[in-house]
Amino acid sequence: MIEEKIKERAYSLGVDACGIAETERFAKAPEGFRPADILPGAKSVVVYGRQFPKSLFAAATNAPYTLFRNKLIDIVDNISVQLSAQMEKEGFMAVPIPSSEPYEFWDPERRHGRGILSLKHAAQLAGLGFIGRNTLLINQKYGNRLWLGAVITDAPLKSDPLKLDECPKGYRLCIDYCPQSALDGVTIEQIKCRAISATFTDGGGFMLSCNVCRKACPFSKA
Repeated sequence: MIEEKIKERAYSLGVDACGIAETERFAKAPEGFRPADILPGAKSVVVYGRQFPKSLFAAATNAPYTLFRNKLIDIVDNISVQLSAQMEKEGFMAVPIPSSEPYEFWDPERRHGRGILSLKHAAQLAGLGFIGRNTLLINQKYGNRLWLGAVITDAPLKSDPLKLDECPKGYRLCIDYCPQSALDGVTIEQIKCRAISATFTDGGGFMLSCNVCRKACPFSKA
Protein backbone atom coordinates (compact mmCIF):
# COMPACT_ATOMS: atom_id res chain seq x y z
CA MET A 1 0.00 0.00 0.00
CA ILE A 2 1.26 3.47 -0.86
CA GLU A 3 0.38 4.78 2.63
CA GLU A 4 2.65 2.22 4.28
CA LYS A 5 5.44 2.94 1.80
CA ILE A 6 5.33 6.67 2.57
CA LYS A 7 5.26 6.04 6.31
CA GLU A 8 8.20 3.65 6.06
CA ARG A 9 10.13 6.32 4.20
CA ALA A 10 9.29 8.91 6.88
CA TYR A 11 10.44 6.55 9.63
CA SER A 12 13.64 5.82 7.71
CA LEU A 13 14.30 9.57 7.68
CA GLY A 14 14.04 9.67 11.48
CA VAL A 15 10.47 10.47 12.56
CA ASP A 16 9.09 8.89 15.73
CA ALA A 17 5.39 9.02 14.80
CA CYS A 18 3.58 9.39 11.47
CA GLY A 19 -0.05 9.61 10.34
CA ILE A 20 -2.12 10.60 7.33
CA ALA A 21 -5.22 12.78 6.94
CA GLU A 22 -7.30 13.21 3.80
CA THR A 23 -7.99 16.86 3.04
CA GLU A 24 -11.74 16.43 3.64
CA ARG A 25 -10.93 16.32 7.35
CA PHE A 26 -9.77 19.95 7.19
CA ALA A 27 -13.18 21.32 6.20
CA LYS A 28 -13.52 23.21 9.50
CA ALA A 29 -10.10 24.83 9.27
CA PRO A 30 -10.12 28.62 8.71
CA GLU A 31 -10.36 29.70 5.11
CA GLY A 32 -6.90 30.29 3.72
CA PHE A 33 -5.31 27.73 6.05
CA ARG A 34 -6.57 24.52 4.47
CA PRO A 35 -4.30 22.15 2.55
CA ALA A 36 -5.88 23.00 -0.82
CA ASP A 37 -5.28 26.71 -0.13
CA ILE A 38 -1.57 25.90 -0.03
CA LEU A 39 -1.42 23.25 -2.78
CA PRO A 40 -4.33 23.36 -5.24
CA GLY A 41 -5.49 19.83 -5.89
CA ALA A 42 -4.21 18.54 -2.55
CA LYS A 43 -5.75 15.27 -1.44
CA SER A 44 -3.76 14.26 1.64
CA VAL A 45 -1.47 15.48 4.38
CA VAL A 46 1.33 13.35 5.80
CA VAL A 47 2.06 14.45 9.37
CA TYR A 48 4.87 13.30 11.63
CA GLY A 49 6.77 14.17 14.76
CA ARG A 50 10.21 13.86 16.30
CA GLN A 51 10.35 13.62 20.08
CA PHE A 52 11.96 15.75 22.75
CA PRO A 53 13.79 13.64 25.37
CA LYS A 54 11.94 13.80 28.68
CA SER A 55 15.29 14.36 30.43
CA LEU A 56 15.23 17.97 29.20
CA PHE A 57 12.49 18.78 31.69
CA ALA A 58 14.63 17.63 34.62
CA ALA A 59 17.37 20.18 33.86
CA ALA A 60 17.69 23.17 36.20
CA THR A 61 18.06 25.51 33.22
CA ASN A 62 16.20 25.83 29.93
CA ALA A 63 19.43 26.13 27.93
CA PRO A 64 19.41 22.40 26.97
CA TYR A 65 15.72 22.61 26.01
CA THR A 66 16.44 25.68 23.85
CA LEU A 67 19.34 23.91 22.13
CA PHE A 68 17.32 20.77 21.42
CA ARG A 69 14.23 22.68 20.22
CA ASN A 70 16.32 24.76 17.83
CA LYS A 71 18.01 21.67 16.42
CA LEU A 72 14.66 19.88 16.10
CA ILE A 73 13.36 22.62 13.82
CA ASP A 74 16.19 21.92 11.39
CA ILE A 75 15.88 18.14 11.73
CA VAL A 76 12.13 18.09 11.09
CA ASP A 77 12.34 20.62 8.26
CA ASN A 78 15.07 18.53 6.61
CA ILE A 79 12.83 15.47 6.83
CA SER A 80 10.00 17.43 5.20
CA VAL A 81 12.27 18.58 2.38
CA GLN A 82 13.60 15.08 1.74
CA LEU A 83 10.21 13.38 1.94
CA SER A 84 8.54 15.87 -0.41
CA ALA A 85 11.40 15.56 -2.92
CA GLN A 86 11.17 11.77 -2.88
CA MET A 87 7.39 11.85 -3.35
CA GLU A 88 7.74 14.21 -6.30
CA LYS A 89 10.20 11.79 -7.92
CA GLU A 90 7.42 9.20 -7.78
CA GLY A 91 5.07 11.47 -9.71
CA PHE A 92 3.18 13.24 -6.92
CA MET A 93 2.97 16.91 -6.07
CA ALA A 94 4.35 17.32 -2.56
CA VAL A 95 4.90 20.54 -0.59
CA PRO A 96 6.82 20.68 2.74
CA ILE A 97 5.27 22.70 5.59
CA PRO A 98 7.65 24.70 7.83
CA SER A 99 7.75 23.24 11.33
CA SER A 100 8.15 26.73 12.81
CA GLU A 101 8.50 30.12 11.14
CA PRO A 102 8.08 31.95 8.81
CA TYR A 103 4.64 33.25 9.74
CA GLU A 104 2.73 34.76 6.84
CA PHE A 105 -0.12 35.64 9.20
CA TRP A 106 0.90 38.00 11.99
CA ASP A 107 -1.32 40.23 14.10
CA PRO A 108 1.08 42.76 15.64
CA GLU A 109 -1.50 44.14 18.06
CA ARG A 110 -2.11 40.72 19.64
CA ARG A 111 1.38 39.41 18.80
CA HIS A 112 -0.46 36.46 17.34
CA GLY A 113 1.20 34.32 14.67
CA ARG A 114 -0.25 31.49 12.64
CA GLY A 115 1.55 29.00 10.41
CA ILE A 116 0.34 28.35 6.88
CA LEU A 117 -1.11 25.08 8.23
CA SER A 118 -1.82 24.31 11.88
CA LEU A 119 0.47 21.34 12.48
CA LYS A 120 -1.07 20.35 15.80
CA HIS A 121 -4.55 20.26 14.26
CA ALA A 122 -3.18 18.41 11.23
CA ALA A 123 -1.58 15.88 13.58
CA GLN A 124 -4.87 15.43 15.42
CA LEU A 125 -6.70 14.90 12.11
CA ALA A 126 -4.03 12.36 11.12
CA GLY A 127 -4.69 10.27 14.22
CA LEU A 128 -1.49 11.16 16.07
CA GLY A 129 -3.26 12.26 19.24
CA PHE A 130 -5.47 14.98 20.70
CA ILE A 131 -4.96 18.61 21.65
CA GLY A 132 -4.65 19.11 25.38
CA ARG A 133 -5.66 21.99 27.60
CA ASN A 134 -2.17 23.43 27.11
CA THR A 135 -2.98 23.62 23.35
CA LEU A 136 -0.22 21.07 22.62
CA LEU A 137 -0.67 17.80 20.77
CA ILE A 138 -0.81 14.84 23.15
CA ASN A 139 0.42 11.57 21.63
CA GLN A 140 -0.28 8.21 23.24
CA LYS A 141 3.39 7.16 23.27
CA TYR A 142 5.31 10.44 23.40
CA GLY A 143 2.91 12.65 25.33
CA ASN A 144 3.37 16.35 24.53
CA ARG A 145 6.98 15.85 23.42
CA LEU A 146 6.60 15.77 19.61
CA TRP A 147 7.90 18.50 17.32
CA LEU A 148 5.70 18.33 14.25
CA GLY A 149 6.18 18.54 10.50
CA ALA A 150 4.07 17.75 7.44
CA VAL A 151 3.93 17.36 3.68
CA ILE A 152 0.84 18.24 1.64
CA THR A 153 0.39 16.08 -1.45
CA ASP A 154 -1.98 15.28 -4.29
CA ALA A 155 -1.40 11.57 -3.64
CA PRO A 156 -4.77 9.96 -2.80
CA LEU A 157 -3.90 8.49 0.60
CA LYS A 158 -6.21 6.88 3.13
CA SER A 159 -6.65 8.60 6.50
CA ASP A 160 -5.58 6.99 9.75
CA PRO A 161 -8.20 6.50 12.46
CA LEU A 162 -8.79 9.46 14.76
CA LYS A 163 -7.86 9.29 18.43
CA LEU A 164 -10.97 10.54 20.22
CA ASP A 165 -9.29 11.13 23.58
CA GLU A 166 -9.06 14.23 25.74
CA CYS A 167 -7.27 15.40 28.87
CA PRO A 168 -8.64 13.56 31.91
CA LYS A 169 -10.91 15.54 34.18
CA GLY A 170 -8.83 17.49 36.67
CA TYR A 171 -5.74 17.72 34.44
CA ARG A 172 -5.14 21.49 34.53
CA LEU A 173 -1.61 22.00 35.86
CA CYS A 174 -0.75 23.84 32.64
CA ILE A 175 -3.50 26.36 33.37
CA ASP A 176 -2.75 26.70 37.07
CA TYR A 177 1.03 26.99 36.69
CA CYS A 178 1.16 29.36 33.71
CA PRO A 179 2.84 32.49 35.13
CA GLN A 180 1.02 34.67 32.60
CA SER A 181 -2.48 33.15 32.94
CA ALA A 182 -2.36 32.76 29.17
CA LEU A 183 -4.30 29.48 29.00
CA ASP A 184 -8.02 28.90 29.42
CA GLY A 185 -8.09 25.19 28.53
CA VAL A 186 -9.04 25.84 24.91
CA THR A 187 -6.80 28.58 23.53
CA ILE A 188 -3.68 30.54 24.42
CA GLU A 189 -3.25 34.31 24.46
CA GLN A 190 -0.03 34.56 22.54
CA ILE A 191 0.65 38.14 23.58
CA LYS A 192 0.80 37.06 27.23
CA CYS A 193 2.87 33.97 26.46
CA ARG A 194 5.36 35.77 24.24
CA ALA A 195 6.02 38.40 26.91
CA ILE A 196 8.16 35.93 28.89
CA SER A 197 8.55 32.73 26.86
CA ALA A 198 11.55 33.90 24.83
CA THR A 199 14.26 36.14 26.23
CA PHE A 200 17.90 37.03 25.72
CA THR A 201 20.61 36.38 28.30
CA ASP A 202 22.93 39.14 29.49
CA GLY A 203 25.45 37.76 27.02
CA GLY A 204 22.99 38.15 24.16
CA GLY A 205 22.02 34.50 23.78
CA PHE A 206 18.45 33.53 22.82
CA MET A 207 16.65 31.45 25.45
CA LEU A 208 13.27 29.72 25.54
CA SER A 209 12.83 30.82 29.11
CA CYS A 210 9.36 29.42 29.85
CA ASN A 211 7.92 26.03 28.90
CA VAL A 212 5.80 25.46 31.99
CA CYS A 213 2.75 24.45 29.92
CA ARG A 214 4.76 21.56 28.47
CA LYS A 215 6.86 20.73 31.53
CA ALA A 216 4.10 20.74 34.18
CA CYS A 217 1.77 18.60 32.07
CA PRO A 218 1.69 14.95 33.24
CA PHE A 219 1.98 13.96 29.58
CA SER A 220 5.52 15.41 29.43
CA LYS A 221 6.58 12.27 31.30
CA ALA A 222 4.99 9.81 28.83
